[in-house]
Amino acid sequence: MLKNYILVAWRSLLKKFGFTIINVLGLAFGMATCLLISLYVSYDLSYDDFQDDNVYRMWINRVYPEREVNYPIVPHSFGPQMLQDFPEVIAQGRCFYLPNPVAVKIDEDTYLEEHFVFADTTFLQVVNIPFLHGDPETALTEPNSVIISAATARKLYGEVNAVGKQLEFFNQSRKVSAVAADYPNNSHFRFDYIVPGFLGDRVNFVGFNAMTYIRLREGTDPATVESKLPAFVKQYAEGPIQKRNGMSYDEYVAAGNGYNYYLTHIKDIHLYSHLENEIKANGNINYIYIFSIIAIFILVIACINFTNLSTARSTERGREVGIRKVLGSSKHQLIGQFLAESILVAIFGALIALVITYLALPYFNDLAARPLTLWQLARPGAIATMLLVTLAVGLFAGIYPAFFISSFSALSVMKGRLKGSKTGIYLRNGLVILQFAISITLISATLIVFEQMSYMLNKPLGFDQENVIVMENAGALNDGANGLTRLETFKSEINDLPEVKISAYTSNMPGDLTPDLSIRVPGTAQKELIIRTMRFDDELPEVLGIEVLEGRFFSRDFEDSLSMVLNAAAVEQLEIADPIGKKILQIAANADPIEYTIIGVIDDFHFQSLHVDLKPACFTSIGGPNGNVNKMAISVSGNEPQRTMRQIEDKWNKFVSYTPFKSYFLASDMQEFYENEKATGRILGIFTILAIMIACIGLLGLSSFVINQRVKEIGVRKVLGATIPQLILLLSVDFTKLIAIAIAIAIPTAYFWMNQWLDNFAYAIGIGALVFVLSGTMSLLVGIGTISFQAIKAALANPVESLRDE
Repeated sequence: MLKNYILVAWRSLLKKFGFTIINVLGLAFGMATCLLISLYVSYDLSYDDFQDDNVYRMWINRVYPEREVNYPIVPHSFGPQMLQDFPEVIAQGRCFYLPNPVAVKIDEDTYLEEHFVFADTTFLQVVNIPFLHGDPETALTEPNSVIISAATARKLYGEVNAVGKQLEFFNQSRKVSAVAADYPNNSHFRFDYIVPGFLGDRVNFVGFNAMTYIRLREGTDPATVESKLPAFVKQYAEGPIQKRNGMSYDEYVAAGNGYNYYLTHIKDIHLYSHLENEIKANGNINYIYIFSIIAIFILVIACINFTNLSTARSTERGREVGIRKVLGSSKHQLIGQFLAESILVAIFGALIALVITYLALPYFNDLAARPLTLWQLARPGAIATMLLVTLAVGLFAGIYPAFFISSFSALSVMKGRLKGSKTGIYLRNGLVILQFAISITLISATLIVFEQMSYMLNKPLGFDQENVIVMENAGALNDGANGLTRLETFKSEINDLPEVKISAYTSNMPGDLTPDLSIRVPGTAQKELIIRTMRFDDELPEVLGIEVLEGRFFSRDFEDSLSMVLNAAAVEQLEIADPIGKKILQIAANADPIEYTIIGVIDDFHFQSLHVDLKPACFTSIGGPNGNVNKMAISVSGNEPQRTMRQIEDKWNKFVSYTPFKSYFLASDMQEFYENEKATGRILGIFTILAIMIACIGLLGLSSFVINQRVKEIGVRKVLGATIPQLILLLSVDFTKLIAIAIAIAIPTAYFWMNQWLDNFAYAIGIGALVFVLSGTMSLLVGIGTISFQAIKAALANPVESLRDE
């Protein structure tokens, strides 16, 4: 019987080859979209899967009277103390990620390297890092040692075992103690170098300086540990806070401050942790939900095509059903026959979908910035899922047509009284509305995403980012007894280049991880503020076009080593009236406060992405306490910037021949903040086009069938004098009404959905009516264009052919 079902199904599909192609292609594109999205989703869901299940990372919600911030960086003493005080904690490890590149010397060669992680000796007891060479038990305990990744080892030493090799950075010789396997891309963590030791024995329960990971005892509920943290924090932070602020911990909290610590499962960090100063940009679980919903929508659209076309063909197949019933076929046999056809179409669609996915994957990877491969589908679980989905699609798409067609009365069919039922017409119309409602929703979402991206990429950030070259590792100029002189001489030669306007040294630039500083106004302990800090050269405001609102900026004409400049947001939050000349205390956990004098207030500017609000910030001089030169910002004219960069490199090689030159354009660097959103917009745009294509494939087939049923009516109207435009309008108006209803359904859906998405941004566009006018007009034009193709064909046909047998 099964063989007969398949054979008859094959013949039936070949008999109506055009409808079969439409069905197969519609399902194939829908399934291919699902496969691509499944690869994307499974990749993001697989982040840190190789880590153990009982590992968590601490994070803090730091509350201030005026604001809150969330960090993955916490005081470094908490980890060891939790190991002592909490029986649930069986291991802890801490690390700190260095954001700036480091000059690494091997013999006479120097490399500018990135991704340095400083870790304590217990870090490998918590975070899994597979080793190729070396002993994990001793790799971080050996003095003056370093762990390097396999890729770094190949670059520095070739294919030989690098363990025992010597290298130098921070003016200290180090021995390679181990070579770790290249860390997977699908992890929140990354490194090229792991350097043991950076925290020392200094006790710290209030300053944020380390990422802390803990391993819990098997079976421990993390909520149990979290519930103990408030009392634990009070116990150990109360003394330093009272010493620093002159008030008890309870008074400090009552003044609007708070230290709220939590745990995040290591496998949840990528999708659920939206904190400042992460090691690398995380994903977003909301995008996983969005893409998964899109995949389901597009597959539903494809299944609707099959259902629509199958029920539309019901009158054609009525005679076949009648004959089968007269010859003794039961209803369940007929249902089996039609389900066999739909499952066969689904199988063909799945096979073609695999081919489409294979061909599209390289382009999709470019859009999504993911290293996806079809091998992700080679696992037994994935293969079983694909087979089940294919079967489910076949059943879902074919079950209604199977029951609908098999229910025809043999007597009515044989008498020629079978007509399309109103139920079938209503169903087809409803499915067309659903298809286009989904498509219009996706069009609206895509337009809003692109509009938000355009807003974020073009919104003024409060400083000039165009035509600014940033030179890395400028601190290498400050090497040796004549370091300061070399810095000034190099700057002078850079400023003499024809296309250079002005240059300045700085500790970090907008777009970098920005360190925090604790400050307060003397005598007002409640006004302590954790603030972003940068150390600037005198000319940096001129390089970046930052406006000084009050007072002045740093100048060589003054002794500014203990001077401070605030931004307007900091002045507002500290509530300082007439700030120029007022004193500010820099507070450290285990050191005496440093007193600065406010000499100026500059306009606010964004040194992070527009995902977050403007932050209060303070600026000290490169020549002040803890002053350090990391980068050089160079404003250029914009004429041949690449040529100017080569000229700067030539100057660099003249001064620092032993350290590679590295630079970037500030504008390009700032745009990298939005790579996730840009990728999301590109992917959403592609899938929206696919959804429209699949919907139009179905509409093309359905309109072809409906128009073929009205071919004699068209012939009569044409003989009676109807013009071609009148016939096209007649044939198009019913479908146009359906699309108009779909627009009315889609607009509120898209508005609600995208409002939720825009809540992720501190600075977002408002959703205007124009978006929905454009999306509705686009879908209406596409739908009318699709229908008109068949309508024009029918209107131009010779009426003699359609009326010959009348």
